[in-house]
Amino acid sequence: MASFDFIVATPRPHAEELDRGTRARRQRRRKLLIDLALLVPGAGFLLLAMILPLGQLILASFGLFGLGAAGHFTLDNYIAVAGNVLFTSAFRFSLQIAVATTLLSLVVATATAAVLQLDFPGRRLVGALYKIPLVVPSLIAAFLVLTMVGPGGMVARVLQPYGIRWPSLLHDPSGAGIIVVLLWHNVPITILIVSAVAAAIPRPVIDAARTLGAGPVRVFTRVIVPLCSPGISAAALLVFIDAFGTYAIPSLIGPAFPRALSVTMTSEFLLHARWGTASALGVAMILMTGMVLALYHALQARSRLLSGAVA
Repeated sequence: MASFDFIVATPRPHAEELDRGTRARRQRRRKLLIDLALLVPGAGFLLLAMILPLGQLILASFGLFGLGAAGHFTLDNYIAVAGNVLFTSAFRFSLQIAVATTLLSLVVATATAAVLQLDFPGRRLVGALYKIPLVVPSLIAAFLVLTMVGPGGMVARVLQPYGIRWPSLLHDPSGAGIIVVLLWHNVPITILIVSAVAAAIPRPVIDAARTLGAGPVRVFTRVIVPLCSPGISAAALLVFIDAFGTYAIPSLIGPAFPRALSVTMTSEFLLHARWGTASALGVAMILMTGMVLALYHALQARSRLLSGAVA
């Protein structure tokens, strides 16, 4: 019998498949280049406006950059900040103002947002009036404090014939005047944030709580406040950062001692040309707000975890 030899040919990729793969790789490369080109404006802005100044601030705080820098790594600026009562009192004063403003803003705004969810005569008027401070800059509100409730202001003059002494809110070491102006600006913003979250609460949830015998106070504390916690925490973060770093208001109506941290830092920069010390104060402000931001994200993560466990 004749034997036949069978030749098994190994398949080879066709030229079309190679071309198709090459074209796909080129398209992916081109798409990547286009994406990078689109990111350049935003990334460049972040680099120029945030990363570079932040890097310069950190380097200057360690004596590696700026006027009068030591030229080598040093902790002298931080030691000077920690050992100077002017700087430590400024940090405590700014923290006190920020915490007080945040807590008062949250209490007033949460209660107002809950009331605005009810139907009552004049609801639209109240909803329009509380937005007025949004169009009035905080600096103008500071001038209003000067003219209205200052030592020689209109309120003091009205009460003087009756022997009533009006407490001075200007240059008060407790920072009461600063807190009043910051509340003027931050309470409406907080109300807007909390109201947006409160409006999303299903009405049947509140009606069910009322049906089960919960009074208005219990509904507010046990239903509305917990369900509004995402908006409340976000508003608290924004108010704290704004109040802790505010400059214009403390420089206008703040006390000579203690001064706000932002005012002290600016004075170190512009009046005394101590860049290293001012940079160390700036790093301290960033670390403080960064800790608050980290706490906010931790609370949000815990809230999501609990919501997932309940679901």
